[in-house]
Amino acid sequence: MALRRRPTVRLCARLSDFFLLLLMRGCLIGAVNLKSSNRTPVVQEFESVELSCIITDSQTNDPRIEWKKIQDDQTTYVFFDNRIQVKPVSPVCRVPKAVPVGKTATLQCQESEGFPRPHYSWYRNDVPLPTDSRANPRFRNSSFLLNSETGTLVFSAVHKEDSGQYYCIASNDAGSARCEEQMMEVYDLNIGGIIGGILVVLAVLALITVGICCAYRRGYFISNKQNGESYKSPGKPDGVNYVRTEEEGDFRHKSSFVI
Repeated sequence: MALRRRPTVRLCARLSDFFLLLLMRGCLIGAVNLKSSNRTPVVQEFESVELSCIITDSQTNDPRIEWKKIQDDQTTYVFFDNRIQVKPVSPVCRVPKAVPVGKTATLQCQESEGFPRPHYSWYRNDVPLPTDSRANPRFRNSSFLLNSETGTLVFSAVHKEDSGQYYCIASNDAGSARCEEQMMEVYDLNIGGIIGGILVVLAVLALITVGICCAYRRGYFISNKQNGESYKSPGKPDGVNYVRTEEEGDFRHKSSFVI
């Protein structure tokens, strides 16, 4: 069956851009024959260019045609259905390093360059996680919910089985990208050790308090200056003169009156 379709793309191109036509319909190799009126276009930067795709023969009635930009062996975006599709870049993943048993834990995955907006999926030890742990008997010991739109994975109460290597994949129609694996450890709380530590701290505080009280009672915190000021020599009574006599060799007092 011979066809003469000429889907074209008109865009503002850069000199480094190279576009590859990709037909994706699950058909066999050689099922579609293509040609282009200009296989090696050369244009100035920010000028328009028209890329043509002519289907001369096809065993598929309705082939899907996509234009892809490939640079350094990487597909950066796709043009399909009159709009650009951009492949996601490596998302940013946030995984807590250690969480005690029974506590909540939140894992986040975010990607901002893909178009359309990517969907997110989480993996633990290379095993994909369902959106709801209750929906899969394999994860019956877990209690998590995965929001594939926001990339948030929330554990309501972590268990020891939730420990492992976690990573996230962001994907859309143009491709997918993943973040690096990160370890999350779930550990048991040592209740006995915590209580013992609290008792030791209370005992030390009690001993310090008793020591301070004993020191105050024994006068260790009273300075010499305070001791000197607390002692006062007796003063002479008013109206009394002290006179030494040769006969007595001692002091005697004589009252003097003012008239």
